[in-house]
Amino acid sequence: MHPSADHSSAFPTRLLVAVSGGASVALGLMVVTGWLLHSVHLIQLQPKFAPMQFNTALCLILCGGALVLWVWGRGIRAIPVMGGLVAAISGLTLVEYLFHLKLGIDQLLIHSYITTETLFPGRMSLISSLCFLLSGIALLLHGLHGPLRAAPLAVGALSSIVLSISLVALLGYVLGLPGTNGWTQFTRIPVFSAAGLSLLSAGLFLIAWHAGLHPGESIPGWLPLPLALLVFTGSLVLYFALEGKQEQDIAQTVRADAEGTRTQIQVRMESRLHSIARMARDWELSGPPTQAVWEANAAVYVHDIPDVQALEWVDAGQHVRWIAPLAHNQGELNNSSLDPRRQAAMQQSALERQPVITRIVSLADGSRGFIIYAPIIVHGQPGGFVAGIFKAETCLQRYLPPPVARGEAIAISEDGMPFFKRDSGAPPVRGDRIVGQKIELHGATWVLRMWPGPALSARIDSPLPSVVLYAGAMGALLLGAVSFYAQRSTRQAAETARANTALRYALDKVKTLEGLLPICSYCKRVRDDNGYWSQIDTYLRKHIAASFSHSYCPECAVKFYEECGIDVPDKVKAELEAHNYE
Repeated sequence: MHPSADHSSAFPTRLLVAVSGGASVALGLMVVTGWLLHSVHLIQLQPKFAPMQFNTALCLILCGGALVLWVWGRGIRAIPVMGGLVAAISGLTLVEYLFHLKLGIDQLLIHSYITTETLFPGRMSLISSLCFLLSGIALLLHGLHGPLRAAPLAVGALSSIVLSISLVALLGYVLGLPGTNGWTQFTRIPVFSAAGLSLLSAGLFLIAWHAGLHPGESIPGWLPLPLALLVFTGSLVLYFALEGKQEQDIAQTVRADAEGTRTQIQVRMESRLHSIARMARDWELSGPPTQAVWEANAAVYVHDIPDVQALEWVDAGQHVRWIAPLAHNQGELNNSSLDPRRQAAMQQSALERQPVITRIVSLADGSRGFIIYAPIIVHGQPGGFVAGIFKAETCLQRYLPPPVARGEAIAISEDGMPFFKRDSGAPPVRGDRIVGQKIELHGATWVLRMWPGPALSARIDSPLPSVVLYAGAMGALLLGAVSFYAQRSTRQAAETARANTALRYALDKVKTLEGLLPICSYCKRVRDDNGYWSQIDTYLRKHIAASFSHSYCPECAVKFYEECGIDVPDKVKAELEAHNYE
């Protein structure tokens, strides 16, 4: 793959490769200088972007230098060596990523002091390491151009993949698609790295283009494959980026809704704590009411707040004395003395002198719920508790109506045991799509788990990623096919032109025998266009595709035999008598 002047495209190709290689070297040297001089402006395009790592800049300098050497035409043997170094550095980085290793190459030459958007300090991004590995292999194949005839095709294919990945990464920065410049949770490829790899891969592609030309060609015959790879690779990266963007949108929606749901539950529960505490304060200020008055006030409270199943007065001995409404709640009488969770909540409430919510308990009707205890303090002495009984399923359904977190499944649990579910028809999902939130209450801690259901996915999911992938695949096939048939048509046209030229040349030769032909009346010599006289057989041999053999006609044969004193053969006599001549 050496520069040659055999093709008309040699000079512009060498010029473009020189610009590509020189710009790559300049960009790499700028970043190296930034690391050495602690100038972050030379390392990061913006403070919020990931920096180009020192190893990345070093690989860019080596690859760009290899392109410059190719243009210069000297030090060609050093190009595979430089490519091997790049492939080794990037290959070891890929091994670190794939096998979760630390081989000590990330900060071997310099200490990395910028960690913005960087998972491992000093380590080039996963995308950069893959692209440099492909570029290093392409430079290695440069040295095998002699024994390996398919080297231009391989270099063209590898460089087209790198060019597609780097250009799509740059496009992702413009369009705000993080999936194009950062794969999974690993470090994003910096803007400088993507720009440098674009320049580098373009130069490698031009070298492969130049080396793959045959005499008389302006386009290499292997061009359809790299073109198809270029389009398909770009569409594949865009597909995963768009899919990731949709996943990110769903995750952000679920996280926001989970936070809102947690806040709503906490606000509602705080309101219920204050309401129960207010009834206890009324008892303290007005003195102990009669049972009839207390039950009437409790009935009004239960009517105004439907999520409360019943209100109780528990005496200082932790025995339920009054309960309203009594219907369907008789089983709660004296039930508190048998439940350690209720006893623990009352002890905490009496000690802290503020309302406390129990952990999830079994209610008298067999359902699961919780109780809020607010202490009654009369003249500094405990006077029992006002208790509000809440059925978990009933109150949480009121707290979380369908418009709240629409299209998402909700599960609330305590100590790993769920006590409320709102499924929304959502099937089981991956663990990474489930968002968890802790609901801290005074006396209990609930865990809220939320994940996307079909309605949410249908609201956010778009067919755009699949359209991009299918369109890219079809576009790659179509572009490759059009390029292939265009090249074949060009070759056929060239062959037809060559055949027409040969035919015109033959016709010109035939036309030289047309018209008047000067011939000597005595010796029968012929005069050509230049005035020279030559034997007629010599003249015809020059102008037609025929050769001559010499013999005697019958009359001349008789004369020859008579002059030599030889009897004329009977065959000659027969031919003379038959007049087989003019």
